[in-house]
Amino acid sequence: MLSINIPVYNIEVADLVAELIEQGNALKLPFEIRVYDDGSQEAVKEKNRKLKAEPAVVYVELPENLGRSGIRNRMGGESKYKYLLFIDADSAIVSGNYLKNYLDAAKPGEVLCGGTAYRSDKPSEPEKLLRWTYGINREAISATHRKSAKGFIITSNNFLIDKEVFERIHFREELKAYGHEDTLLGYDLHRNNIVIRHIDNPLEHTGLEDAATFLAKTKTALENLKNIAAGMVDNDDVFTEQVAFLRKYGNITNYVPGALFRFIYKTANRLMERNLKGKNPLLFVFDLYKLSYFAQIKNR
Repeated sequence: MLSINIPVYNIEVADLVAELIEQGNALKLPFEIRVYDDGSQEAVKEKNRKLKAEPAVVYVELPENLGRSGIRNRMGGESKYKYLLFIDADSAIVSGNYLKNYLDAAKPGEVLCGGTAYRSDKPSEPEKLLRWTYGINREAISATHRKSAKGFIITSNNFLIDKEVFERIHFREELKAYGHEDTLLGYDLHRNNIVIRHIDNPLEHTGLEDAATFLAKTKTALENLKNIAAGMVDNDDVFTEQVAFLRKYGNITNYVPGALFRFIYKTANRLMERNLKGKNPLLFVFDLYKLSYFAQIKNR
């Protein structure tokens, strides 16, 4: 009935798997938990290898790193049940009915997105404030808001998909770098008339990166987004309209020339980064940072 897929890279998942096993057993339905390691450090592998002793767990160490898209495609292809649930390793379950909520809402041929939650208290490490601030304000939103604001956009950290659908429409592996592989999957699902529904069944994102790492990943994701839009979907108006950042960038640059944003990035990127890495990161500054950086790479 349910195959739970957890791709792992340098994260211990014993607590997450233990909670999933408890909830899975309570369902009294067939389930499996696939934990695939994508090239973690030996110390992490050693701890996660203990999961092999669990009857419900299929633990696999991959001989080489497949990347975010490749590992998920392999896990989905090797899963044996009707519904595939993909969970990021840096997650914590916040509902005792997490699995039940998904199965109660599941329908053949559809995709369900559960959403993301964050702890309400600020992280004690100042360098993680930017990631937490962004998550609380931009990612931890209700299903109703996600439906109206995100449309076909899904997030790969917490979604359920019919295996028959995934066998036809899965992650595009030609997208190698980090970022927006799930955006592209949502677009492909939408183009194939697959229903994507948003429900309130979040996982807590526990893996808060420091600001420097988050900014680097943000820039890589923007480069991916540029390449997807121009090279993979041929600037499809549907894609541009549904992806909030592209829509915002297009609307703003109808009135403000991209050259101005390039000038802002060139002259003020260090000043913006100082704020974003500090104790009071402002999302307005983060938005300006992204817009100006995108203008910079779009002009290449």
